[in-house]
Amino acid sequence: MKNDARVFEILLAVSNQNIERTELNQLIELTQSIAYTNLKFRYRKLAHILMVEDLTLNEMAIDAIAPLFEINTDGALIRIKSAFDRWDPAITTEEAALFFLSRIASKSTEKYVTELLKSSDPFFSKILRSVNYLIESGGYRKKHILGITYIVKRKEADIVRLPDNQFIYDLPAYLFKDNKNLLNEIFQYMQINSCKFEAIPLNALVLKIKNTGMAGFEQDNSPSPLNAMEIDSIVNHAVETVFEKLETGYVGKNKIDEKEASAFKRAFYKIAADMKDGGINPGLQKYLMTEISSLSFEGYRENYQNMFEYLFKLLKKEIIEHLDI
Repeated sequence: MKNDARVFEILLAVSNQNIERTELNQLIELTQSIAYTNLKFRYRKLAHILMVEDLTLNEMAIDAIAPLFEINTDGALIRIKSAFDRWDPAITTEEAALFFLSRIASKSTEKYVTELLKSSDPFFSKILRSVNYLIESGGYRKKHILGITYIVKRKEADIVRLPDNQFIYDLPAYLFKDNKNLLNEIFQYMQINSCKFEAIPLNALVLKIKNTGMAGFEQDNSPSPLNAMEIDSIVNHAVETVFEKLETGYVGKNKIDEKEASAFKRAFYKIAADMKDGGINPGLQKYLMTEISSLSFEGYRENYQNMFEYLFKLLKKEIIEHLDI
């Protein structure tokens, strides 16, 4: 954003519904920059899923903030206008305006990442649902702080030092042995071993649970966690189902040849490995393009996209059915 652009004045123009095109472009530019920074640094642990190359990251930043720029029938940027008008205390300074924009951009980015993880990783979806159950049944709350969703114990508290994602990733594995008391165990650990504010980043917790082998995290009082071997079994079964469909539905009907089928299989082996390790690359076509060096994006779209995406949906369907999501 140019130095002569004042965020407070632009947000006032949004509120008054008289924003000019140049001002709108400046607002989009700054908001995208905030989203880009969040994706690149806050979610760097998900590099193999989110951060393939700068161009892709820029495109993803645009997707992350797009909901903020929805226009209603009156032509108003309804989401930004509504949030700005309701903000308490009212925004009257440039500093407060920048803080407001950072908050809503970060929150929109986190929601985007959550949806991306849920769509690419069935294990993430299952664990997230179970953690949400623990939050509700344990009397905890979700609180959005600086654009991140945290699990907290108290309604009102002085927020001093917030734990980051890395703090959660580094928690000792023994805290994750008791599903029912998981949140209480983490909060107790923080009281004794940390001077940080007692708040748990939700997405980071879900990823940590998965990485400790608790993809079978349950919502009831009879926890039955899946171990790594069972996770492998579920994914391998789903892959075999995909390969069977590949042979009968495509090779057997001469839609692709054996060489192409081998490339498909290698691609799905890599998809399965990424899915077990955290989630897949959002550029699904890259898995196949890596296995067929001469394949361009246009060639993928014309010759393989429909069948490759269908088989990917079949893979997820098979995993979800065995997880009972």
